[in-house]
Amino acid sequence: MLPQPSSDAFPALSPEMDRPTMEQLIAEFVEDLLRRDFGHLCQLMYRHDVDERRFNEALQQPDDAGRAREIARLVVDRELLKMKTRAAYAQWKQRNQLNPNDGD
Repeated sequence: MLPQPSSDAFPALSPEMDRPTMEQLIAEFVEDLLRRDFGHLCQLMYRHDVDERRFNEALQQPDDAGRAREIARLVVDRELLKMKTRAAYAQWKQRNQLNPNDGD
């Protein structure tokens, strides 16, 4: 069951899910938000750091289902990029043996 639009986040995703499954779950949630609480959808886009220009382009789709699919794709793209960036930083940090207490 999908969370109600008043929830603070997108549906829970797991690393075992494939991309189409992730996009489908998010698209269903987004489509509901498009119909019931567009302001909350905009807040989520901001919180998840989805590119505003690309979000606005997705809104140009001819129907809510198409808009929801495009927005879901943007969300998954952004979340995967964040995961990749965090992993790269963790590797860099480990290679450079950064210690958060350095600099005291």
